[in-house]
Amino acid sequence: MQSAKIEITIGSDNVFADIGHPHPEEALAKAKLIYHITTVIENRRLKRKDAAKLLRISPKEFSSVMDGRLLDEITIGQLTDYLAALNEHIGIIVRHSQEGPAQLHVTLG
Repeated sequence: MQSAKIEITIGSDNVFADIGHPHPEEALAKAKLIYHITTVIENRRLKRKDAAKLLRISPKEFSSVMDGRLLDEITIGQLTDYLAALNEHIGIIVRHSQEGPAQLHVTLG
């Protein structure tokens, strides 16, 4: 019996860059913010309907944002507003990179 060879590709620290997203640093920052928002909501045991009301968006929009379906449409500003509504603190650092576009780093906590 022959073994099938499996090709493995090691990706970078940014899956969005790996898949060719046009703005990978921004997409990764948004994904991190959405993950943090979702974690806060889960830790507080808020129902999606109650969380949506707290964030001042419709339950449908809340689900679309938190499930990542609106990643390209939502802005980092909107996500930071949601964190502020949850009384969370964030920091955003933009660093110039000699090897490419500026890198965007999001710190939460």
